[in-house]
Amino acid sequence: MSNKKSFRQQTALKTTLRLTLIATGAAIAGLMVLLIVVFNMMKEEQSHAESSLIFKNADVTQDTTNVLRGSINQHIIGVVVETSGKGVPVKVNSMLFNANGTSSPVEQNIENARLWYTSNDNNFLPLQQVGSTVVKISEMDFEINCNQNLKPGKNYFWLTFDIKSDAAYAPGTIDATCQEIKLGAIAYKPLISNPSGKKYTEPNIPYYSMGNFAVNNLSAWNSKRDGSGITPKQINASRNTYFVQSGHKMISNTALNLQSMFVEKGGELRITSPLRMNAMYVAFGGVVQQDATVTDYYCFNEFYMDNGSNYIHNNTGYLPGLHCFFNSKSNQTFFQFGLATFPYNVKWGNVIIDASTPLDLDIQKNFSEIQGDLEIHKTGTSIGNNEKGFYSAESDTMHIGGSLIVSGGSFYGIKSDKFKTLYIQVGKDLIVKSGLLSDADSKNNSGNTLMKIKGDVLLLGGTLKFDNGIGSKMIFEGDGTTKWIQNPTCNVTLGNVEIRSHHDVVIKGEKMGDIGPKSIIDVQAGGRLLCGTNRVTGNGDFLLQDNATLGIGNAEGISSSGPIGNIVTKGRVFHSGANYFYYTNSQPQITGVFDTRPMPNTVRRIILDKDQTSQSLALSQDFNITDEVKINKGDIRNSGHDLRLPKISDNR
Repeated sequence: MSNKKSFRQQTALKTTLRLTLIATGAAIAGLMVLLIVVFNMMKEEQSHAESSLIFKNADVTQDTTNVLRGSINQHIIGVVVETSGKGVPVKVNSMLFNANGTSSPVEQNIENARLWYTSNDNNFLPLQQVGSTVVKISEMDFEINCNQNLKPGKNYFWLTFDIKSDAAYAPGTIDATCQEIKLGAIAYKPLISNPSGKKYTEPNIPYYSMGNFAVNNLSAWNSKRDGSGITPKQINASRNTYFVQSGHKMISNTALNLQSMFVEKGGELRITSPLRMNAMYVAFGGVVQQDATVTDYYCFNEFYMDNGSNYIHNNTGYLPGLHCFFNSKSNQTFFQFGLATFPYNVKWGNVIIDASTPLDLDIQKNFSEIQGDLEIHKTGTSIGNNEKGFYSAESDTMHIGGSLIVSGGSFYGIKSDKFKTLYIQVGKDLIVKSGLLSDADSKNNSGNTLMKIKGDVLLLGGTLKFDNGIGSKMIFEGDGTTKWIQNPTCNVTLGNVEIRSHHDVVIKGEKMGDIGPKSIIDVQAGGRLLCGTNRVTGNGDFLLQDNATLGIGNAEGISSSGPIGNIVTKGRVFHSGANYFYYTNSQPQITGVFDTRPMPNTVRRIILDKDQTSQSLALSQDFNITDEVKINKGDIRNSGHDLRLPKISDNR
């Protein structure tokens, strides 16, 4: 006997595909009722547990970098409070600290304890202060009232001190301990209240800016922040550190040799004549602009940039730091650049290219590690028909921890007449607003570019040309979801695209493509491409592999030929072992007529999840189902076609 189930539309009644469960016998019925009750109780308990956040644990992190005497808002320890669940937030009422480990007497070394909150961001940024500043600190415990709602997951708090100008040194130590964290009426102790390590104070002599002056003007500096102290005797004394205070704009217009300088939040330093020093520090909100061109040495032996600090390079010479220590959210902006501007060994923060320098630049090894974003606004002016820009002439790897953003200028990718590969790893989003982003130079296209993207793709304008190289591809892999948004104003030609296991690509706007004529969009096993009502287009091929998933939202479904449905590439291969997921509110929606390989008219799963239960999917051909038909919402109508299916599940 054939197990083929035929669902044919009747004259007076539309046949729908549903799962009907019939329980027979009192004992079986009683067991089912008991199981349903237990299941519902478990669901209710789980729902209640997840309806509010609960405290999970807390820990303390230690910063052990040296600290300058006279510096403010110095990060001493971090407090990490972790929550689980979701829903109603839990609140930190207060935290109890002490300054154990700080040189005694404590009050002669530190003052102004502040607590900062950065939510789920594990980077210290003094943006959101919680509680009030504790002005005087002694050996006694001190409490900071937070009144701060927590987010799900890890929440980061940071304790800072101001270091007094006459703090102890050689040795002088700065440290702190978190004694307890109070949530409501309950006090919790961190797993480790006082991790090993502490800060040591430098033996510097601090002087503070008094206004908008030249750096070499002795009267521009004072040993007290309020100007009640003394001026330095020699500007280049070996222990002097100069602090540019908030609101002050200093200029270095005479060649000088200094020990160190610290540009504080709201302070600015402009260098128009070479300024040499052992160490340059830029705090959050501080700005250093280098206008002086230096081509034969590095100005700063050590160059420190905190999160939120700013460096502006406005010359064609060297980056001034020999040894650069840039935090991941520091900002390096280039209004000009030259052949030697970008050194090989720098871990950059956020890099902004906004230069009109008419120069083609080989950036091989220059941007091996960018911790934040790479933003390309402008790379040069047009000379004749040749737009100047960035490229790599050799095989190279670029790690971009944040987003790659192109809003002008030209990035050509690989430029070589030999087979070379440029690897670009993008930790967050790929954004093209204007300008050109290419995989390879169109005139020398023997090389290729492989780009891995973890975040979203936003193609909003300009040109994305990714099929010049031989085998260039975009790769989406690992747990996560990528939203693909493509506007018609962006001129797009894609190379190979791979959607690998455990990754979803969701097309949210307009379309995906066009796919180059020798390229393939490859949805691999475990990968999912969810098209919505949008289309995948181009003269290349589309490949849906075994156990991959295609989300079909177009009213016409999919087809193996013609400009019909979600997939309208030139070549189309739909695997018989793939999953076909029909969704959206397209009504009426049909499956479409499409060939499957290697087994014709066969699919692993058909999954239906319409927006409304009244919406339906109509079969356009016969199907053999090797696994299941799964109905979450909506109905399947046979429309005169047959299904051969081993099982049906209905989640309604």
